[in-house]
Parts: sequence; C-alpha cells; structure tokens
Amino acid sequence: MKRKLGLALVAASLLSCGSLVSCGGSVEVSQRVKDAIADAETMTHDQLFKKAAEELGTTGQVKILATTSRGGKAKNLFISELQKYNKDIKDPLKYDTTVDGLIYDQLQTEISAGSEDGYCGTVTQDGYQLQTKGIDTKSYGNFISKTWRDAVGTKVAEAAGNPFTLQYNFKTWMYNKKNSDVRIDNVWDVTHSSFKNRIDTMNPRNENVNMDWLIQLTEPTQEAKLKAAFEKDTADTDVKIEDYAKYGSRQYSYAFIDKFLANASFWDDDGAAINHLAAAPGNVGWIVYSKLLKVSESENISKANLVVAALGENNDGTTLTKSNMDGFAGFMYKHYLQLLPNCKYPYATCAFFELISTTKDGYKAWATDVGDYPTMTSINMDRSKGGHGSLETVDGKKTFTQSDEGENLFPCLNDPSSDWWINTADSVIETPSYIGANYNDVIQFINAAIAKK
Repeated sequence: MKRKLGLALVAASLLSCGSLVSCGGSVEVSQRVKDAIADAETMTHDQLFKKAAEELGTTGQVKILATTSRGGKAKNLFISELQKYNKDIKDPLKYDTTVDGLIYDQLQTEISAGSEDGYCGTVTQDGYQLQTKGIDTKSYGNFISKTWRDAVGTKVAEAAGNPFTLQYNFKTWMYNKKNSDVRIDNVWDVTHSSFKNRIDTMNPRNENVNMDWLIQLTEPTQEAKLKAAFEKDTADTDVKIEDYAKYGSRQYSYAFIDKFLANASFWDDDGAAINHLAAAPGNVGWIVYSKLLKVSESENISKANLVVAALGENNDGTTLTKSNMDGFAGFMYKHYLQLLPNCKYPYATCAFFELISTTKDGYKAWATDVGDYPTMTSINMDRSKGGHGSLETVDGKKTFTQSDEGENLFPCLNDPSSDWWINTADSVIETPSYIGANYNDVIQFINAAIAKK
C-alpha cells in the first residue's frame, strides 16, 4: 500500500504542481496554513488564544509529535488559557512522543499520505534532518510569536527565529578529578594520545546530535576557533597538524575530529556515559550537561568529583567571569517548533507553541534542568547556585536538597546563563542550514575516522 500511495503522489506531482505538492514531489505547506501563521504572528498572546479557542470549538484537538515528553506537561495550562474564551473546551491537545531517529520519517509518511486530521505540529531536534526533510522540502511552517519577537531583540531573532528555536540544549566537556591530576583547559587536550579510550561519549553514527556537532565544527568560524586554541600555550596535544594540511580550510577541524574520535569510548546513550565517567577517575566526558543530575551520591561516586571544564573546580555561577576552557565550552543543539503542511488547527498550534516558548509556566517542565536554556531568557530559572544546598543520608541513601544559601557542594551544577555559555564561553551553536549543506562531504571523513578505531 505504501508503494502504491507513493507512486500515486509522484504521478500527481508530474501532472500538476498544486498548492500542496511541488514539482519536486515534496508536500509543501498549504496556503491556508501559511496565511494562518502570518496572521498569528501579528497577534498578542490573548488575541492568539481567543482565535485558537474559536478555531477549535468544543471538539477540536491539536496533535503534536515530539522527541521530548516535557511539552505535554503544559496541557492543563493550555486548557485553562483556552477556557478563558470557550469554557466548554475539554481536550484540545494530544501530545505524542517518539525517538529522535524515527520522528522525521514518521512525520514524512503521514505528510505524504495527505492526512488532514494528523499531526498539526512537531517539537523536535537534529538540525540535519530538520533541514533536509522539512525545510529544504518546504514541508514545515515556521511560526515566530509576536510576544517572543518583541522580547528577545533582533540579534536573538535572527539566530533562533528561523527555524524557530524553543530552547538550546547543551553538551559540554567534563572530567573526573577523583584521585587524579587530570585537568583539561583546552579542547585540544582531549586529542592527546594519553586519553585513548578515556573519553566517554556517544557514537556519532548512532546519535544525531554528536554527528551534527562534528559537522558544525568544520564551519569557518569554528575552524578559526580551533586554530586559535591549537596555538595557545594551554593546548596539550601531540597532534601533528601538518599531517592534515591536505584538507586546506578544514585542516584544524579534521585534525580535531580525527583524534577526538580515535580517543573516544562510545556508549549507547549519555546516561551510560555519565555513569561510567562518574566511576572512572581521570576520564573525560563529552556528555549532555543535564545528565549530571542523574549521578547518585554514594561512598565512591559523587558529583563533587565531576568538573565541568569551562566552569572550573570551584566555580560559583554568579561570579564566573571567564571560561576555563579554550576553544569552545560545548555544543548548543536545539529543540525546534514547526507546523506541518496540512495542519487542521494552525491558530491553536501556534497558541500552544506560544505558551511553551514565552511563558514561565509553559516552559516550567524544562526550567529546572542545568543545560536547558529557553531562547526567551526571561522565562528561565536562575540556576547559578544549583550546586548549593545540603546533603543528608536518609534510609542509607544520600539526598541533595538545593538551596541558594547552602554550601557549595557541587560546583558542576552552578549553571550560568545561556548568554554566558554563548558569548563568554564560545560554545558551538547548531546551524541546520550549514549542517544540511555540508553533511555529505564531512561524513565521509568521520566514517573513515571511526573505521580506523
């Protein structure tokens, strides 16, 4: 059935390039949805929710497919906002989740089928697939809230507005200092042969975020940062940069990628990577920052032994003025909000996106975690003293209670703002358009580097 349906769609596209199907055969956002998005972008929060309530009536339901379950926690708030204008609204949101590696294909199957009662929008990540399967094909609609745009300013709007970014998620360098003199203060340190099999991370061939990061490292700005870091006195590396001269403008990027991959110890997920790092003094991690919260305290394992390299061993996020890591502190990958081409309730979908991207209560599900940063910074929590508090043993289990006035027990959790990570610590930021355009070239080098391990 799928094959017959696909052939039918191709045949239709050859006969006529209608409003939904382009001459290239991909399903594009309908004019109805485009017009609704443009209209919604002129509305205040209250105007948008009033329009959404009218659109939904009493039985309408926005269907969202996401790679994160947290957005679903805003359902009751979504209902209460809509009920200000229609008290009879009962169940206006269906929020489903799937894994990063499947979401785009699942959406594409539904889009190609021409369903008019399917998913309205998506909360997703992985800039490469977003670009190649949604943006390049013109299958996704981009809504930029007036509330958000008025709040963030032009610079942020340019960087995070197209495609629209709900939040930055963060991977960063960390190390286990327990009974060890290991310390990294330059990204090139991790390329030294002494770190062979001592870098805990995920295989980029199994995890799209790591692959996107490696592709992004070849961008000219990142190449320049790597070159500058290589030439600093802090760079402790045995890389022979001349061996990579044949790669021209990507010489430093490819040298770093090659030696990082050679030293990496691959894990199935970041949870497994952080667990191993916490139990392995002297090891280094390239891991999602929020996974530090999952480390359980015990006699031999503690977050007090784990150092986020850019923050240093005794940081307090409120007083940190510079990064302790030359090169780049981490990788800001993103959660994107997009409408789908046949969205049945575009105003209501835009209203839901407005809720989770511009209000503290709507964003609350993410706000407590280190390493999650809304692009509208005013709705986030201050986590600069996230490692302050008290540690008590209850029923044989050590339990940490956070308190800004408490002792600085876990400096690794004293999380600065996204502005600090981006502007002071020179973090790499995911750019889907660059990754999409350069993926095929760079992945050949990456695969060859992994094959040599």
